[in-house]
Amino acid sequence: MPHALADTGSPLGEPERSLLSPPPAPGPAAVKRSGAATVIYAVAGLFAVVGLMGMATGGQDAEGADPGYSAGYYLGSVAVPALAALVGLVVQLATKQRRVRTAEAGASVQRAAWERRHKVWQAAWLCRRCRVGFFPEGAIRPDVPASAAVPVTELPMWVTTTAERVLGAPEPAVPR
Repeated sequence: MPHALADTGSPLGEPERSLLSPPPAPGPAAVKRSGAATVIYAVAGLFAVVGLMGMATGGQDAEGADPGYSAGYYLGSVAVPALAALVGLVVQLATKQRRVRTAEAGASVQRAAWERRHKVWQAAWLCRRCRVGFFPEGAIRPDVPASAAVPVTELPMWVTTTAERVLGAPEPAVPR
């Protein structure tokens, strides 16, 4: 297939070129956010909104209140959300290594599956006259027989299923 795409003597049309292009490589590992930290941040935000709304509406009578109570009322509206946000940050940092390991394990599985698909794609041949793709005998592995002809429109799915059938399905990620 790489030869068919690189041929400048009789170039392929754009629709065929897009169907015959190699499988896209996986992107970098995406590290998920900590769910617990997200919940704690949301609670901190809720406390901040409620506290600030209470302060803005004058939730207590300032004339008859004890000064310690007034200070606690206003300080609590700021301190509780700040403390909750700090706890959220600690939770996020404490779980970062585990989340990074999980993302890297998933990325390595995706990379291995892509390498299998790419190997199968490189072994595929194109008949320009018939506009079909096929594998000659032994193109993927010596023990794999020749394949049937497949229309160009079905080539991307055919490469994926052949890679899984001949070279093995992706292994599930194992947490460390």
